Amino acid sequence: MSMDDTSSLDARQASPDPRIRAGVPDYLEGEGFSDVAIEALLSLDLAMFQWRRMAEKGEFKGRVLDGMNEKLEPAILQGLLSIAQITAGLGRDVAEAPTIGMVAEVMAVDPSRASRIVSELVSRGYVTRQAVQEDARKSVLVITPKARTFLRAFTLSKWRLFAKAFQAWSGEEIESFSTLFGRYVSGLLSAVSDPAGDDENN
Repeated sequence: MSMDDTSSLDARQASPDPRIRAGVPDYLEGEGFSDVAIEALLSLDLAMFQWRRMAEKGEFKGRVLDGMNEKLEPAILQGLLSIAQITAGLGRDVAEAPTIGMVAEVMAVDPSRASRIVSELVSRGYVTRQAVQEDARKSVLVITPKARTFLRAFTLSKWRLFAKAFQAWSGEEIESFSTLFGRYVSGLLSAVSDPAGDDENN
C-alpha cells in the first residue's frame, strides 16, 4: 500500500460520516461516477434519510390529518388508503374489487393483520364486505359513503401541503423533478428485484 493510499484510508477512518468511513465515495468513483455526481448522490442520500424519518414518524400524515374532524390511527388509515388505491387501480394495471389478500399485499403485512384492520374499518363504517356472486365463499371490500367523505377531505388536505411545498418551484422544475424521481424509483425497483445483484453479494 502506497503512502497516498495509507493517507486516504486514515482520512476515511477519521471521518465522522459513516458513508465516508465505509468507502462509499471510492466505490462510486470505481463505478464511474464523477466527483460532482458523487457529491450530489451523498446529498440525495441525506435528503432521503430526512424524508424516511419524517414518514416513519408519521409527521406528514399527522399534518394532513390536522384540522380534519375524523382521525384514524396510522395502521387503520393505511388500510383504508390501500383499499381506495386498489379500488381506483392506482399503482396497479387495472382497478379491482379489493380482497383482504390484496390489502395485505399492498400494506406488506400478513393476511391475519390485514383482516384485523379491515374488521376495524368495517366496525367503524368505512368499509363493507360483499359476497361475490360467482363464489359466495369469497367477499370483496367496498368503500362506504362515510369513507368517501373522509378520503375526499384527506386528499385535499394532502394536496394543500404538496402545493405549499412546491409553491416556489417553476413548472419546468416540477416537471423535471417528477420525471427524474419517477426514473429513480423505477431504477431502484429494478435494482432491488435484480437477482444478479444477489449473486454478486454471495
